[in-house]
Amino acid sequence: MFPAGLGILFCSLICVVLGIPNYEGENFNPVSSENIWDLQRELEKLRQEVEYQGEEIKRLKQETYPNSCHTRDSMKAERSSVIADHTHNEVFQTDSTSLSHDDNSHPEKIFRQGRLLMPFNSSSPENSPRIAFYANRVKDNVNLGVHHTLIFGNDVTNEGNFYHHATGNFIPNVSGVYVFHVQILLCSPGHELRTELVVEGVVKAAHYTGDSTHCSNGGGMAIVHVNAGDSVWVRVETADGANNIAWESSFAGFLLYPQQ
Repeated sequence: MFPAGLGILFCSLICVVLGIPNYEGENFNPVSSENIWDLQRELEKLRQEVEYQGEEIKRLKQETYPNSCHTRDSMKAERSSVIADHTHNEVFQTDSTSLSHDDNSHPEKIFRQGRLLMPFNSSSPENSPRIAFYANRVKDNVNLGVHHTLIFGNDVTNEGNFYHHATGNFIPNVSGVYVFHVQILLCSPGHELRTELVVEGVVKAAHYTGDSTHCSNGGGMAIVHVNAGDSVWVRVETADGANNIAWESSFAGFLLYPQQ
């Protein structure tokens, strides 16, 4: 037989463990030190998550309304600072033994850090060279001979003034990759005309139009590298002696990106 005091103590322990209601209708449900430690860790994780979400909201506000809190220059400085604080190995470490539990629970954080480390083009439309032209209405458009330069005398667009409508030559001051488009409308029934896109005397593209009972349309696009100071023009490759180029014919081009 157990003493009465030990029996009461044993029953009390059972109530503590199982949460059996006491005589007042309340449950004995004390929290052990281990449970408290687990709750503290969960609370810390929640606090870190709240801080992280707050930083994300702040960043999104800065990107959406850049003039409300910071200037563009200060935002670029903050981005450069973030990039400097994180190395490639710290962000893209894939060894499961070296990744912390917090990093595993926040893959979006790793993705954001990696995105900040990705190379990006620092040039903006404000400081990029603006070179583009579009011209039509060919001068001397009848009975053109071989290697005759087609002079598109009406420059509708001439950003940078590098197209010369008096000679038909495009001469940029920036080396790079350019896009050109030639469109030839020939209104000489039964005749044909072949033209060429030329860069410093080198043929880069050829076009054909003709052999129609009324008017025929021909031309094409070319993407070529042009050095600063090079001359680009359109000329006649071959002709059968009788040709009439309509005014709708055009010559256009623009800088795709600078390149030495």
